Amino acid sequence: MPRRQSPAHWAAVTIAVLSLVLAACGPQQGAAPAKPADTKPAAEATKPAAKPTEAAKPAADKPAAAPAADAKPTAAAAAAPAGPAPAAKVTGGGQATSKAPANKRDLTVVTAADVSKFDPHLSTSVNDITVSFQIFDNLTTRDPDLNLLPQVATEWKTTGERGWEFKLRPDVKFHNGDPLTSKDVKFSIERTYDPDAKTLVATIFNGIETIDTPDDTTVVFTTKQPDPLLPARLAFYGGQILPETYFKRVGPDEFNNKPVGSGVVKFVEWVKDDRLVLDANKEYWGGAPDFDRVTFKPIPEAAPRVAALLAGEADIITKLPSDQVQRVDQSDRARSEGAFYAGLYVLAVNSKAPPLDNPKIKQALSLAIDRDAIVKSLWRGQGIVPNGPVAKGDQIGYDANRPPLEFNLDKAKTLLQEGGYKNEPIYIESTQGQLQNDRQMSEAVVEMWNKAGINAQMEIIEASVRAQKNRDKQFKGLFWSDPTSTVQDPDGMMWRLLGPGGPQDYWREPEFDRLGAEARVSLDSALRDANYKKMTDIFLEHFPWLPIVQPIESYGVAKYLNWRPNPNQLFQLRKEVLTFNR
Repeated sequence: MPRRQSPAHWAAVTIAVLSLVLAACGPQQGAAPAKPADTKPAAEATKPAAKPTEAAKPAADKPAAAPAADAKPTAAAAAAPAGPAPAAKVTGGGQATSKAPANKRDLTVVTAADVSKFDPHLSTSVNDITVSFQIFDNLTTRDPDLNLLPQVATEWKTTGERGWEFKLRPDVKFHNGDPLTSKDVKFSIERTYDPDAKTLVATIFNGIETIDTPDDTTVVFTTKQPDPLLPARLAFYGGQILPETYFKRVGPDEFNNKPVGSGVVKFVEWVKDDRLVLDANKEYWGGAPDFDRVTFKPIPEAAPRVAALLAGEADIITKLPSDQVQRVDQSDRARSEGAFYAGLYVLAVNSKAPPLDNPKIKQALSLAIDRDAIVKSLWRGQGIVPNGPVAKGDQIGYDANRPPLEFNLDKAKTLLQEGGYKNEPIYIESTQGQLQNDRQMSEAVVEMWNKAGINAQMEIIEASVRAQKNRDKQFKGLFWSDPTSTVQDPDGMMWRLLGPGGPQDYWREPEFDRLGAEARVSLDSALRDANYKKMTDIFLEHFPWLPIVQPIESYGVAKYLNWRPNPNQLFQLRKEVLTFNR
């Protein structure tokens, strides 16, 4: 249940954090934030995949070759575009520096929040996809360098202007022994946009007109309009393949309680807020993982999470606080691994809730946030201030010449007056551990808004409550979201979430919708780039999100593990990515 924070709570909890954050604001409140230090993150972690129209579109007559099952990740094909660079380097290189304990076969992953849903079509929460991408396979996937690779598919090719043909591996089986066939792919993808299923991924594949299955190992997609990004879309949200026979036999509720996929691990048990146990899939088509069992344990508070890592009770922890990176790196047991996030941390806005239906009020809220102070203090410089809704690293639509979002307290106060603000409460419903630094950033933002004369209130909600509010679209004001650029293109983030019918469809603007719909089906890169930049202009007038930071997301990793994270939060346990140094 949400709980309102008392004045005593603020005095006790926020003073240490806010003294750092507000001190960083400096005396000139109207000044633009300082540019982060010009140090780029490690090249291997920041290179995005090739342009979506290239990576996702093999030649019409030449299918994309599948790598061997034990293929290693390759270097990315293109450098990141120019623009503001993170203030500090990405940590880690993925290599173990010590030997694993003798006979160690179990893996423990400590997360910042528990799972809310196992059905991959009902949640895109980072804590849920951390698990669902292990239980389920997709047709395609991405490695830690964001290269697009085959997974259940072995090859694909275009068939005319609107067709895509995928060939499937013949040896893939679900955990219950049923073979994975083209019919399961058809069932799974069609379910995503079935209105009766009420999925959270309904807008991802709604450009598909028909799915045909001429045989068990062939799937043919025909789209309503040309879609060069379809193979890339299939690698992420909504692309997980469900077993049609099992799902229809047990129904959606039982499937969510006892999920069956074809992935590298099998569901064993889940004890809410305590543990999730998964066994290695020894018959996995790509080869068994380098462990026998993995246990996920949620620990929302950062201090005990880090303590578990340093005590040897955890092999990997998520959401390693920036101020703990050095401590972990100097320890005998663990190291940090960081990835420059291929997305943004934003305060998403229910723009239907007054006074948030007034663009001037939202502009004022944005101007009253000193993001540079947040990045420097709470993130220790491990990130950049965004310049709009498009993540740095996207191949199209990112404008490197656009300045970072402005902090100007005087302008904020003026806009509040012009917008007729009458001291109505404005709520942030914040999680603790859903995103790294979410509660701390909420406290800082509320304090900044109070200084601008805004009646800002914070309520802490559990991850499961947030998930339900997200599905029902029942947030009372603002809430944290970490939109991921799933195809390295604004279509996979801004348009997927904010477009008509999207999970965060709290606001509509006809020209924004027209530009997004046109860009989605266009093969003209220049037109798409221009459209997304115009959409950014509209976004910055209406602020359906308040972008806060594009961070370096950090993990704590035992020194005996070879592992590094994906920039797009696609947490992977397959043997190509994770091994013990034996």
